[in-house]
Amino acid sequence: MKELKLMINYRKDGRLNSATISLNQAMINHLGNTSINFFYQNKEIILNGNNETETYEKVKNGKIIELKKNLKLQSNRKLAVPLGILDDLGVNLEKENKVQITFLDNHSLKLKLINLPIENLEKKENEKLGKIITIKVNKGGVGKTFITVQLGAYLALQNKKVLLLTSDSQNNIIDYCFGERIDFTGGLKEFVKSGTGDIIKLRKNLSFIPLESSTFGTQFLLKLPLFLENLKTSYDYILIDSIPTMKIDSVFVKSSDKIIIPTFCDRVTTEGVLNVVDETGVDKILAVMINKYEDKKIQNIYKKELTEAIENTDILFPNPIPNTSEIEVLLHKGKTIWESKSKKIEEIQSSFKEVGDYIIEEKTKKNEFDINF
Repeated sequence: MKELKLMINYRKDGRLNSATISLNQAMINHLGNTSINFFYQNKEIILNGNNETETYEKVKNGKIIELKKNLKLQSNRKLAVPLGILDDLGVNLEKENKVQITFLDNHSLKLKLINLPIENLEKKENEKLGKIITIKVNKGGVGKTFITVQLGAYLALQNKKVLLLTSDSQNNIIDYCFGERIDFTGGLKEFVKSGTGDIIKLRKNLSFIPLESSTFGTQFLLKLPLFLENLKTSYDYILIDSIPTMKIDSVFVKSSDKIIIPTFCDRVTTEGVLNVVDETGVDKILAVMINKYEDKKIQNIYKKELTEAIENTDILFPNPIPNTSEIEVLLHKGKTIWESKSKKIEEIQSSFKEVGDYIIEEKTKKNEFDINF
């Protein structure tokens, strides 16, 4: 038996590009052909140098669990491992992965990931490790995307593995993190359908699955809850930037462990906050975060109203995020608040830190939020 590295490569924009294994000459000779049959089943890969095979794929809970196809080895003896099976295989994108190669009779090789034993992979699938938190309010333009990105970036800095999702096909999360648009071929809808798609790496420990369009078929909405549940085995936190007018929003909210509500201090948004609290229940609300706050008479009236509405509850109510041009500058540059040393930004950081620490503390204390759906 031999051990080889599984090489994970990324594009310049952070998206996963390829996964390859460099076979040695003895393995090529054993296969007897550079055009090979690729079989994936039960977390094992079988390479066979015999006749071609029909392409076959089986998906469960958003993962490809079986795959058959014909592949041609690259000229440098590299085998390109289909990206769609990496999740089911148990590949850790943040660490080195090694593959155990076993020579079989009949011109075949067996490949098995050895950085995580099969029994641990099975245990991982049965455990609900991660938590889903949706950022929502029944009004647009309040700063849901901004809060999602900054909170996700903070959790990632605490060495938590974080995934961001959105119900907005404009995918402004990309702009907020890079300051420019990035093309992608497949996103959330493709992942739910076939288990493959683009995962954009925003920062260390922080990733994003974009959304292709804002039209959602019945099958997609039916399969989405299982896909979200499966994500909990791969990420510590899944943060969702949700648009309330979309059908997908109700699926996101139902699948969430907690809700964070962003708000302005005005009549319409305050009413929206109170509606979300009534719709989802006090126990499911983790925090209410005031955004673009200015210390003025009218805003203070609604700030007081919000304070009174959630007092005597466990809902977190951090200091308001002030309305400052420095945030606009950071967003324009594709920077997070954690990449600034400005004194004004440090005050804003403290509000997000309070919410982020509360999230981590709750998970550590209970290992799961005590929510009844």
